[in-house]
Amino acid sequence: MAAKKLSEYRAKRDFKKTAEPRGKVVRAAEYPRFVIQKHDATRLHYDLRLEVDGVFKSWAVTRGPSLDPKEKRLAVEVEDHPLDYGDFEGTIPEAEYGGGTVMLWDRGFWVPEGEQHPDDALTDGELKFTIAGEKLHGSYVLVRMRFDREKGRGSAKRNNWLLIKHKDDFAKPDDGEGILKKDRSVASGRTMKQIAEGKGQGPDAFMMAKGKTDKPDAIWHSNKPRRGKPEDAPHVPRTKRSGKRPVVGRVDTSGGDTVLGVKISKSDKALWPARGKDKAVTKLDLARYLEAVGPWMIEHLEGRPCSIIRAPDGIDGKQQFFQRHAMKGMSELVGTVKVPGDHEPYLQIDRVDGLIAMGQIAALEFHPWNCEPDQPQVPGRLIFDLDPAPDVAFGKVIAAARELRERLEAIGLVAFCKTTGGKGLHVVTPLKAAQGLGWDEAKTFAQAVCTAMAEDRPDLYLVNMSKKLRKGRIFLDYLRNDKIATAVAPLSPRARPGAPVSMPVTWAQVRDGLDPQKFTVHTAPALMAKRDAWSDYCKSERPLKAAIAKFVKTRG
Repeated sequence: MAAKKLSEYRAKRDFKKTAEPRGKVVRAAEYPRFVIQKHDATRLHYDLRLEVDGVFKSWAVTRGPSLDPKEKRLAVEVEDHPLDYGDFEGTIPEAEYGGGTVMLWDRGFWVPEGEQHPDDALTDGELKFTIAGEKLHGSYVLVRMRFDREKGRGSAKRNNWLLIKHKDDFAKPDDGEGILKKDRSVASGRTMKQIAEGKGQGPDAFMMAKGKTDKPDAIWHSNKPRRGKPEDAPHVPRTKRSGKRPVVGRVDTSGGDTVLGVKISKSDKALWPARGKDKAVTKLDLARYLEAVGPWMIEHLEGRPCSIIRAPDGIDGKQQFFQRHAMKGMSELVGTVKVPGDHEPYLQIDRVDGLIAMGQIAALEFHPWNCEPDQPQVPGRLIFDLDPAPDVAFGKVIAAARELRERLEAIGLVAFCKTTGGKGLHVVTPLKAAQGLGWDEAKTFAQAVCTAMAEDRPDLYLVNMSKKLRKGRIFLDYLRNDKIATAVAPLSPRARPGAPVSMPVTWAQVRDGLDPQKFTVHTAPALMAKRDAWSDYCKSERPLKAAIAKFVKTRG
C-alpha cells in the first residue's frame, strides 16, 4: 500500500542524481511521528510531514508554523513522502526536483484529536491534531481552503490548506513567529549555512532508530552520494494490550529542556552524581532516558497501580520518599486508579510522556503491581526475587536463577530474568488471565515452589527472611506475589550510586561473567536496541491453574 502512495514521489525524482530516500520499510512506533523540514528551495518554506498509514502526508508551509492562533499559514499539500525521509538533512542538487538545502527543524510525535481516522478527516477537509516536538507543542488544525479541491473551483492541480494554532498553553498571541528564531537543526544542531557547507555534526537518526549518524559532509550532489545510510530498525516486542510497536530510542544529549512535550524545570540538576568515567545524570538526562526506554517500560506498567521513589535533591539529598497515591497538582499525563478497600487513588502510568512527567518531579524508581492490566484482583505475573546474603558470590545467584527456570519450565511456565539494579536477580513468569484463581492461590503457589527448592538445597537457599539465618545463602523471596505487593519495573532506574537499572536479560546472558553494574541509565537504551531480551514475553503467558496441578503431581 505504501509503495502505491509513493508512486508520485518516486516519479518526480531521478535517484541516480539525488540520494534522497527511495522509501525503506520503517517500523511503526507507539505514536505516529512528525517532522518539519526547513527547505531552502526556489522559495524558502517549511515542510510539515505527518505519519499516516505508512507514509508522510506532507504540506509546504510557506511562512513556517506560527504560535499565534490569529495567524493562518498557507500549507500547500504535496505528494506523500516515505517515512525514512524523516531522517533527511542535507542538500538536494539544484537541477533536481526540490533542489536546495534541507534542515530537520523539528520532529517528534503527533496524535489526531477526536475519533475520526486521519485519512477520513483529511478527506473531509479538517484535521485537528496535537503534536509533541522539540520546538512545537500543543494543538493545531489543518483546514482545506474552500473551493481549492482537485476537481473543484480554484486551482485544479494544487490542494491548499491553512495551518492554524489552537488556543492552549503553548499558544503565543502576538509572537507567532518567535518560534522560528530557534533556527538550528534538532538532529545535528547545525544552521542552514553549515548544512549547505557540510560542516558540523552529522544528523542523528529518528525514523530509522538504529541508523548510523550521517557524516557532516553529506551534501547530496549527484557526484557525491550520501554516506552513512541508515539501517533497518531492530525488532522490538509488541505490547499485548494495544498491538502497537514501541519506538526504539536512545539518550539524546542535544539542547532543549522539553522532552516529549513535558517541560523539565531545573533540567541541569544532578540526580545521580558522577561516578568513575560516567558523568552525572541530570533531570534532563533522566527525562531523555525515560523517553528512550519508555515504550518497553509501559508494557509492564500500563493498567497497573504504580508506586514511585522520589529524590527531589538527588540520591545524595536529604529527601527521598516512597509515594503510591496521587497528590494535588500532579500532571494530567499521569493517571490514577481507585482500588477497592483504599480511599485514596493510586498512581497509574499508562503513557511514555507520563513517565517523563514523573521524572520531572524526580521520580527515580517505578514499582508497579503485578496484576493483570486493569484487574487488580487478578495475578498477571509471578516474581521470584533471589536476594543473596552479602557473603554470597554473584555466580551462585546466577546458578539459582537457572535452577528456578528449570523448575518453572518443568511445570509448564515460561521464565524470564532481569537484574534488580542491585545484587540480586528477578525471575518472572507471565500468567494467562481469567483462570478463576486469585492472589491467595498465586502467593501460596510461589511459596511452595520456593520451599521445595530450599528443601532440596538447604545449604544454598532459604525462604525465611531472617538475617541471622541467611549467612552464605540466598533468600528466595516469594512475598512479592500478593495483590498490593510491588516489584521494580523492567528498565526502571534505581536510586543508587552509578544510576543502575533493572535490566531485562536473555537466558544466554545469565551465565558466569554477567555484571549487573554495567546496566545503567547511560548504557541501557543502546543495549536494548541491540538485543531481543523479553521479545516474546507477551506470547509466553501460561495458565496458573495448570501449573499448580502439575506441581502438586510432581511433588506428590
